[in-house]
Amino acid sequence: MKLAIKLPLFLFAALTFSSLIAADEPDTGQMAPDFSIKQFDGSPFKLSDYRGKKAVYLVFWNTWCGYCMRELPKLKNNHALYKEQIKLIGINTSRKDSMKKSIAFQKKFKINYPLAFDYNNKVTDLYNVWGTPTSFIIDINGVVQFRDNIPGDIKPFLAQWNQLARQPEVAKNKKASCEAGDKTC
Repeated sequence: MKLAIKLPLFLFAALTFSSLIAADEPDTGQMAPDFSIKQFDGSPFKLSDYRGKKAVYLVFWNTWCGYCMRELPKLKNNHALYKEQIKLIGINTSRKDSMKKSIAFQKKFKINYPLAFDYNNKVTDLYNVWGTPTSFIIDINGVVQFRDNIPGDIKPFLAQWNQLARQPEVAKNKKASCEAGDKTC
């Protein structure tokens, strides 16, 4: 094959492969991108407000999604039992959906956790959500612990998800020397 044909094919394959790799970002172990969204009750939700306070359970959903409906009992139960230890919020992707349908869905299924509507798919796109439900567990430090496949029983994980990261040794040593009166601080 001539170079003129090989090079475009190689570039196409490389770009396709790199876009597939990036499709699951943010992924486990990565920092969760910060975002703000208005909840159905009008109150704001900002992810970074929970850093250092408690873990966050994000669920991207739609009213027409059968799998989303099957997740409802688990989500409602987790919120009822663990809302003090983890913030659960459902974000409607707004794909083929409306705010009106979403509010009716909330009432029909008696959803007890906060919901938000992602106008123009801003948060949905930020999290590379292409199907619903897509769920994330973000720990107290802002790190993604799970992207999908979240255990049905989250209780055994709550302490781990809510543990603040330890300061690096250098920072600890510097802090100790500063507290001891080191003039370089």
